[in-house]
Amino acid sequence: MRSIGNNMKTYPLMSAQVFRRAALAQVIFLFLTWLLTNACFGDPQINPVGWRDNFQSYTNLTPLIGGTQGWYASSADCIVQEGVGITNSQAAMLPIDVTLSNRFDNTYTRIVSMEMYVRPQLYDGTNYPDILGTNYPGISANVAAQFFINSNGYFVISNGTNWNEATKMVNGELATPVTNTCFSRVQVNLRYKNHTWNLKAWTTNTPGILLANTRYVNFTSNLNTFGGFDIYNGNSTSYVDDVSVITGRQSVINGVPFDTIQSINGAYPALINGVSE
Repeated sequence: MRSIGNNMKTYPLMSAQVFRRAALAQVIFLFLTWLLTNACFGDPQINPVGWRDNFQSYTNLTPLIGGTQGWYASSADCIVQEGVGITNSQAAMLPIDVTLSNRFDNTYTRIVSMEMYVRPQLYDGTNYPDILGTNYPGISANVAAQFFINSNGYFVISNGTNWNEATKMVNGELATPVTNTCFSRVQVNLRYKNHTWNLKAWTTNTPGILLANTRYVNFTSNLNTFGGFDIYNGNSTSYVDDVSVITGRQSVINGVPFDTIQSINGAYPALINGVSE
């Protein structure tokens, strides 16, 4: 799911060739968040924050290309497939060396929560990908959050400068590795007001069992808005289902979301909640 080893990320679409040049062909679900400043594939469809796609409305084998529901895959081999979803319904199928992207309205929503159900392949390389290297155009520094799943099934997250293996949860309990044989529910919470994010994951049974829960860590780049996400699959076929992007929970003052307040008693400070307006 460009940040994730089963890797997930949110940022402008990066081609498979870029990953090869960066020697990251085995990166599996790279997930990053970035400020969308230019468009790939012409003028892309832009979705609003407050969006969901569970892939049930598509005809079987529909390619996720050309802006279908905002999807821009790097290959027409990325399709909607029957019998592989959370409940054996439909899901997005990502072949090896394919990136699946979606773009969103570049608004000043300060708290964004993204969820997806993933049946990933595990990153089987020996070295973690470089986060900030300027010689790696496929790993752009212009992203907010990035993570992947390593060969042991643990989430590996970027704190802005380093990769951290999330073997423990916030309360100190041991995290539970995910597998490539079943879906896991993954949630990424992005706080653009102070440039931090965290990750949670659960099993898909009801109620879901918490598998991973990380502390909030720094963005890779201090971006102020959510522009989209990319999911790169670099190993065997992976599947994604029921993807959603919503506005996260916010504090409210007199019915006004705190993050939207631009002035207090007529004063306009240079920073609102740590973010330049």
